[in-house]
Amino acid sequence: MLPTLREVLALPSFKAAAVEALAGSPDTAVIRWVHSSEVYEMGGLLAGGELLLTTGLGLQGRSAEQLTAYLDQVADAGCVALAIEVGRSFLTAPPELIEASRRRGVAFLTLHAVVPFERMVEDFHDLIVRRRLGSPRAGDPVWQELLDLVVAGQGMTALLNGIARLAGCGVDLVDAEGRVVERNATAAERSESERTILDVRGPTGSLGRLVLSGRATARRSAVAKCAAVAVALEMGRHPDLSPRQSLAQSVITDLVGGVLTSHGDLSERLSTAGWTPLDGQHVLVVAVDVDHRTPVRELAAPVREAVEAVLGRCLIGVTANHIVVLAQGWLHASPARVRAAFIEVDALLRRGPGGSAIRTLGVAAPVQQLSDISTALGQAREIVQIARRFGTRTGVILARDVGIQRLLAAGVPATMLNAFIAEQLGPVIAYDTQHSADLVRTLDAFIANRGSKAQTAVLLGIRRQSLYGRLARLEKLLGAPLDDPMQLVCLGLALTAWRMKTGLDPQAAFARSSNGQP
Repeated sequence: MLPTLREVLALPSFKAAAVEALAGSPDTAVIRWVHSSEVYEMGGLLAGGELLLTTGLGLQGRSAEQLTAYLDQVADAGCVALAIEVGRSFLTAPPELIEASRRRGVAFLTLHAVVPFERMVEDFHDLIVRRRLGSPRAGDPVWQELLDLVVAGQGMTALLNGIARLAGCGVDLVDAEGRVVERNATAAERSESERTILDVRGPTGSLGRLVLSGRATARRSAVAKCAAVAVALEMGRHPDLSPRQSLAQSVITDLVGGVLTSHGDLSERLSTAGWTPLDGQHVLVVAVDVDHRTPVRELAAPVREAVEAVLGRCLIGVTANHIVVLAQGWLHASPARVRAAFIEVDALLRRGPGGSAIRTLGVAAPVQQLSDISTALGQAREIVQIARRFGTRTGVILARDVGIQRLLAAGVPATMLNAFIAEQLGPVIAYDTQHSADLVRTLDAFIANRGSKAQTAVLLGIRRQSLYGRLARLEKLLGAPLDDPMQLVCLGLALTAWRMKTGLDPQAAFARSSNGQP
């Protein structure tokens, strides 16, 4: 069980930092890991579930729009809490970050006293270790010695040397496929027939196995239990020590990074990984979004089983808090056929283990050329990010379903988009803000119901006479008739752009007045 933000804030270094919570709930935010960074483009480097620490150096001098975009980026990546040190880059917390944090459901903290971020990260690491070990006694000499080696930062080989000395036998760290990643460098007896093996688990699932090459004695079992957690902690401190990726994961990683784009190279890599798409048939590329509270790797196997039950053999990999799937399509991959297949996959996933953690399935437009897979993968990940921004929690989303959002995000400068929103919706938003009225909500419902007044009244739960009054007020504010199809197209586009910018649902954007504004 991962700790809540409340538990993290109770650690000594966080207490010393005089933390103040300005947004979000410390009791509901669950922290998978703690990172510190001053990089503005941090969103692409997160895996989800993080508490991100920053002095604000990378945010200094940024515009209000850029600060909001920064928060949106880290929120899209699954970051659950942001802590900024005040007094250096910023004398007070930027209001744009506070507002965006509240809108996106991200806990926002200010640190009023200077505490080295390294101490805060180490305190969190120690908390995770204690929880995984069942709160070992502080005086346990085995645990204390291994923890000292990790904190000293002497590296994995020194840690394995210490484990070998305490266990009295050779020690290997192997990956999921049984390949040796690293082993102790000191003289130690090794047995080929008797071994003690423990899984090394990190926040995202299994990181490999620790193999003690000797007879399983009570002493070795006790050492191994502590050693597996110490190794996981060391790997968390130095991600480059993680076991080598599987062939399938390596392909996905390179596709995400955009370094594997040629038809020949990709064909060879896919074949080596054991999956070769049929010539002339489409490839289906999907990103499965997983709730950040669940280690994404734990759902890779259920996703594989569900996809293969519907579409046959596939290729699976993990990136950030998404599971990426390459599946065999058909000669004719119509949108209806693609949607039906993944609705079936989605249903299987939700009935299986961990189904409640599945959020959305973002399905890219099918591709026939292997060289287009990398682009399709980027499109699938963009779809689930848009779904997060719009608050979509479940379901299958095809690229065509969010075509307008993708077009706006890709090709329209922020200043031009803001001007368009102000031109189309400015008077209506201003009226709702001043009067706690329901005109934005009414306009959104009216457009969603294709201009049907009867259906709009039912959706809003009001009498048709009340709706007529609202529509008349809208036309007066907009200076344009609502029975003009082109006006409705422009207003619908503006509502979509406004929701993308603010993350607000037009159906619940403004507080309602107590006297019931007509």
